[in-house]
Amino acid sequence: MKRPYLFASLAIALIAGFLLFRPDKLFADDPVDESLSEAFATTTAATTSVEPAPSSVTVPAPTNSQPSASSSAGPVVLVRGDFAGIDHRAAGTATIYEDEGKYVLRFEDDTDIQNGPDLYVWVIAGNAYEAGVPNIYLDLGKLKGNRGGQNYELPAEFDPATHRGVLIWCLRFAVPFAFAPLT
Repeated sequence: MKRPYLFASLAIALIAGFLLFRPDKLFADDPVDESLSEAFATTTAATTSVEPAPSSVTVPAPTNSQPSASSSAGPVVLVRGDFAGIDHRAAGTATIYEDEGKYVLRFEDDTDIQNGPDLYVWVIAGNAYEAGVPNIYLDLGKLKGNRGGQNYELPAEFDPATHRGVLIWCLRFAVPFAFAPLT
């Protein structure tokens, strides 16, 4: 009589352990394919209604094809660095771009970081990782995927002179997966 309860308890413990530790994440890839232009794309939603011009009004086509002085030449690379694994496999490039005061951290298309459960992207103060949880970091949220190009908008607190490293951190087990010093 006790045997069915033992098997049921063991099955529940195995399922709970699997869901908690997610060992399958170590062997499955989550590819991402975002472009840099997506990171700096702006949505222009009309907030007011504009009446169409009467059909008798002709609007001349612009004759000057030069960009205006206020338009941006596009994103500029501030710093970049290569990922190295910390007790896990990691390769690829992390780059911080700036365009008109907006900063974006981009993992380039060559990104390949060993997958794991509960991985987060942190931008840390300094350009070296020392064992343990960093004292100063910006949490950019969960890692979107372990392979491919992906973008993370940097918050207003980002300071390019202070935040000089990218850390992939496993929150569930409080261990680092990868680090890229930005120079």
